Amino acid sequence: MIAVRRYLLALLLPLLTPLAHGEIPLLKPKADPPRISAAATASDPRARAEAQLAEARRQQEAGQIEDGRATSAPGLSATDRQRLLGRLVVAYSEYLKQIEELENQKKSQNDDKRVQGLLATFASAPPYSALQVDTLRDSYDTGKERLQNLLSTERALQTLKVGRIDAQRRAAEAVRLAEDRLARARGRDEIEKERLNRELALLRKQLAEAELANIGLGAERMALEIKGRQALNGEMESLLARVLPEQRLSKEELEQQQSALRKELNKVAADIDSTVAANTRRVKERERLAKIVAKTDSSAADAARLQLLDERLESDRVELLTLTWMQTLLQTASDAWAQRYVGLHSDDAASRQSVLAWLTRMREDLNSRKQIVDQLLQTAHVAVREQELRLASGTLDSTATAQQTAILDVLKERVRAFQRVERGSSRLQRQLERWLGDFGFQGKGAGSTDWQLVLVQLTQTLKGIWNFEMFAVEDSTLIDGKTVTVTYGVTVGKSIGALFLFLIGYWLFARLSRRMQGLLVSRFGVNQQVASVIRRWSMIALAVVLIIFVLNLARIPLTAFAFLGGALAIGIGFGTQTIIKNVISGIIILFERKIRVGDIIALGGMTGHVVAVDLRASTVRGFDGVEALVPNSSFLENQVINWTYSNPRIRREVRVGIAYGSPVRQAAEIIGGCAADHGQVLKDPPPEVFFEDFADSALLMVLVFWVELGENLVARRVDSDLRYAIEKRLAAAGIQIPFPQRDVHLEVPRPLPVRIEPAPGN
Repeated sequence: MIAVRRYLLALLLPLLTPLAHGEIPLLKPKADPPRISAAATASDPRARAEAQLAEARRQQEAGQIEDGRATSAPGLSATDRQRLLGRLVVAYSEYLKQIEELENQKKSQNDDKRVQGLLATFASAPPYSALQVDTLRDSYDTGKERLQNLLSTERALQTLKVGRIDAQRRAAEAVRLAEDRLARARGRDEIEKERLNRELALLRKQLAEAELANIGLGAERMALEIKGRQALNGEMESLLARVLPEQRLSKEELEQQQSALRKELNKVAADIDSTVAANTRRVKERERLAKIVAKTDSSAADAARLQLLDERLESDRVELLTLTWMQTLLQTASDAWAQRYVGLHSDDAASRQSVLAWLTRMREDLNSRKQIVDQLLQTAHVAVREQELRLASGTLDSTATAQQTAILDVLKERVRAFQRVERGSSRLQRQLERWLGDFGFQGKGAGSTDWQLVLVQLTQTLKGIWNFEMFAVEDSTLIDGKTVTVTYGVTVGKSIGALFLFLIGYWLFARLSRRMQGLLVSRFGVNQQVASVIRRWSMIALAVVLIIFVLNLARIPLTAFAFLGGALAIGIGFGTQTIIKNVISGIIILFERKIRVGDIIALGGMTGHVVAVDLRASTVRGFDGVEALVPNSSFLENQVINWTYSNPRIRREVRVGIAYGSPVRQAAEIIGGCAADHGQVLKDPPPEVFFEDFADSALLMVLVFWVELGENLVARRVDSDLRYAIEKRLAAAGIQIPFPQRDVHLEVPRPLPVRIEPAPGN
């Protein structure tokens, strides 16, 4: 028995030894993931990648043969390993492809023959063809867009690289965990399961390493291409700065561009004609279908055809709209080329500024129209997406699907129509932006600043306002028996110029008229009021003559204002009736001279001197120094007292009361003597004293005297002086001026009762 046991142990020992290392030779497991020696890795990346690719393909082919065999490890799919191997094959293939592209890029770096040939075109002496400069700028713009895309891709690769590094770290941790679980596994099924898990973890790790290597190689290739593109763009940018001020557009090149634009215009016109013809046929077809659908026995197919026809008619409308816009764009492009020709061949600053302003205005128009096109295009895209969702819902039968598919095609036609306009607008807008920058140059390589663009645009705007034609009039003239009609445009500039000339002339005439008034008064002894009237009417006549002269000088016929007659009559009748009434009243006052400067008048409770008589209102300064503007119509509509109209003499009265019993004759003589002694009391007629009345408390005497009103006379002061003198002389003569007195008579039929009461508080 001992000898038998030793024999069996000798047979099992070769099998137990590999079991201790986690291997089961009897299960014949699949080979480990492909690995390459360190020497191959260090020597040649291409050889390493080729070897890894070959090994991965071999493992993939071997796995495909064994996929039919059932695995004893539950929960694991036989396709997981094949899927990972397939991804490894793709990753290694991509790595080899990138290595090849990187090598080719290093060999042909900056070796763009087209660009290099274009750069060689400008090696000759200036001037340079504007079309070749446009080609250079197109290449430069393309290079800038390519550089932006490369930089965006590089940033995306850096972000992806961070994620792949994290994935590689997690894959390495998964491998270590799988190896640990395999080392602790017991039993045949468990060991087989953990071995497969370890193999999958190794494949995932190798895949993460391959993807990370691809990302690194791609980033290297991006960096190399970015470096080359930046150098090329810098070279092209410096070349543009040199050749842009020296570009010239020949007459032949201009004709070439305009000929190409005319061909496009003819093509658009032909498209419009064909669209109109097709639309006409569809309109007739719709009318026929509408009659059929209106009947009660119409089918659903007829209604569907009518709906599709309506959509096509709407598409025709959109097509005609966009074609019309294309015509406008092409015509604008032709005009823009002509403006560019003028700007490049003109040395006049005003002409260049005019071209710059025109291009700026066209750019703004394009921007506003482009916003409309973008909105319409977005709406068309939304309609297409909604129709696609309707088709993708799966609720339509075959007939409805066919109809909705046709409608979808019609909606896509609208999108293409708007896209055509959008591309044309963008192309023209890019050209205008370029040319605006070109015409901003002042000398060699100096660019225009923003304030210059604003100044030019403001100048052109003001010029447009100045030349804006408000209306046009026709003037007929008889020449050699024939009536010749000439049309004159009345612009804002003409109107402002005429107004400016009128103001200057009126100011000059006003100065001359004031000097003339002074001469009339000082040398010819004309009354101040008369001289003022002469000056005013002279100014009115000169103003009328000046208006006619200025209008003729500005070539504005008087017939231009004929159309204003009705509106002016309405304005006079309603809006300006008060002003006109006062002006007419002022004219009447100036003619009649019932009220003149210097007169003392009383009107509406106010008394004072007339300071000025104008056309609309007169100025009256009261005795209290307050000046009032009185409308002239008030002098004609109300009762006016003119103290100095025909005679400046006025009669004044001073009343004095003396005590009863006083000598009346003596008092009268004293009062009359006071008036006679006053220097401003007139002697003719002489002052008089009247015994007016027996008053309650005094004998009433009245002094009547005359004074001559003037600027140096204040009637109230004369009255006051007389009262002072009368009071003094009457007092010296012993004649009293009594105060009011009352006599009280008390009649008592019986004695009054008398009662004595104590004082309060006692």
